[in-house]
Amino acid sequence: MLRYEPVRVTVEVTDDGPAVVPTGRVPTGGHGLAGMRQRVAALGGTFDTRPATGDGTGFAVRADLPVVV
Repeated sequence: MLRYEPVRVTVEVTDDGPAVVPTGRVPTGGHGLAGMRQRVAALGGTFDTRPATGDGTGFAVRADLPVVV
């Protein structure tokens, strides 16, 4: 979901699939959720993560960013 308002932009990504347990760690070169949280905070926004459903499947991330003109 992408929502634009005069003072902020909200981006939410939801995955409703089952949890996958990796068999091995694969280096990604990124910083994952911690990096996303830091970047959003650097822009003055808020960042949230949560399960997407009540039964524990899926995952959701949401970033609210201020609009700077």
